[in-house]
Amino acid sequence: MALTLVSRHRVVLRALGAALFAHADGPRPEQLDALVEGIERHLAPVSAAQRTLFLLALDLVRWLPVLLFVAVRPFERLSVEQRVRLLERMDRSNVSLLLIPLVAFKSLLSMYFYEEPSELRAMGYAGNERRRWLKGPS
Repeated sequence: MALTLVSRHRVVLRALGAALFAHADGPRPEQLDALVEGIERHLAPVSAAQRTLFLLALDLVRWLPVLLFVAVRPFERLSVEQRVRLLERMDRSNVSLLLIPLVAFKSLLSMYFYEEPSELRAMGYAGNERRRWLKGPS
């Protein structure tokens, strides 16, 4: 069964990915598209209850700027810098309602984002070259 996220969830996922993985060269729009598609594929086989909780957590992230009195607009309409600051605030929070969705999203989105070899290289991961190093000198 194919799952298609509604547009508000797609937009929030893209905004979340753009903030979580922001760096000088990206992420590129096609990377964010692939991220959303990966999440859609991931959600298709899960139970309705899990999918509903995931989407509710996305809606929570969407409205956090308003709920925390950070801004009067939803998450996706903040600048990348504002989104990053909000995510950092969530990361430092002692409130489980803020921390748990962030940890879940960071874990899941990272699995899909770092599948791309160029992103692994950009963060310094040597990939196959590392395997040669582990074998020792020839």
